Amino acid sequence: MSQRWNSPKDMSTVHRTQVFSGGACNILDDTGTLLRNAERDRINDWLTDSNIVFFDPQIHPDTHGVEYDYHVHQPLEMAARKSAKINLYEVSPRSFGGITSLEIAVDRFRFLEPMVVYYSDADPDHDDIPAYSKMGHPLFVPTGIEDYEAAMNAHYKEFRKNGNNMRKYLLAFAREISTLTVTFGAPIHARDIVITPDRMHAVDLFRAVVRANSGERVFVNFTGGDKARDERGNPIFMLPENPSEVSKKALLDEYVDEGNELRKSIVELLHINVFVRVVYTQRSAILALEELLRIKGVVKHTA
Repeated sequence: MSQRWNSPKDMSTVHRTQVFSGGACNILDDTGTLLRNAERDRINDWLTDSNIVFFDPQIHPDTHGVEYDYHVHQPLEMAARKSAKINLYEVSPRSFGGITSLEIAVDRFRFLEPMVVYYSDADPDHDDIPAYSKMGHPLFVPTGIEDYEAAMNAHYKEFRKNGNNMRKYLLAFAREISTLTVTFGAPIHARDIVITPDRMHAVDLFRAVVRANSGERVFVNFTGGDKARDERGNPIFMLPENPSEVSKKALLDEYVDEGNELRKSIVELLHINVFVRVVYTQRSAILALEELLRIKGVVKHTA
């Protein structure tokens, strides 16, 4: 499949995957145009030069010679994640990272499967630490969200998309995780995690997956009744279609706050562990991968 990288080409070779290199994919610029994220290119080049077989789910003609095809590439992605001995997840300051956060929450409890969480700086041509808060937590800094109308409109669509996708993924995880149960509407019990249709609840969804994977019995209750579910029964995130300018700015501020709190929650989840690395530059991601590949015996130790 890949023209540039050492990636499996089809289901007959995907079992050879050694590293899953995923996370942030497309990003929005200040005009609202969707661009390919190139932040992992240097890392993926190094994996190829090191003869490591990896899978990157960001399928693009520049790197793979083909456009993304859900029916072809989604089964490959699932099989690659299962086969990989090490997972690399990029959290970009330019994209929300909702699905990536849930994948990290699940993989955090596969203790013997090493993981590198890479907080990128969103600039593939430089190798600096990302924007961060006064407490040192990486920030969500979507381009143009405060200054350009086209960017605001594009990020508003992303806000809605991310809220809906996280809900769908949680339902998928509930089918896989025996300690995670989803209910719809009343009655609400004191220990339920309540998800309303008019709030994103990104951190609540993340923490639900964390708690369930840690062995705790977790009930997630989606409220709102039938009007808050799509034609397939999935709970939906009900943002207004055309909010006023003031309302849109307030909602986008909520979106940024959710992204920042989600990043903080990921940091707090990833306690010090022999099999977990949290890094902030491309160079440190490569060093971490090299070390973990040696621990897992994928590459040999040298004197």
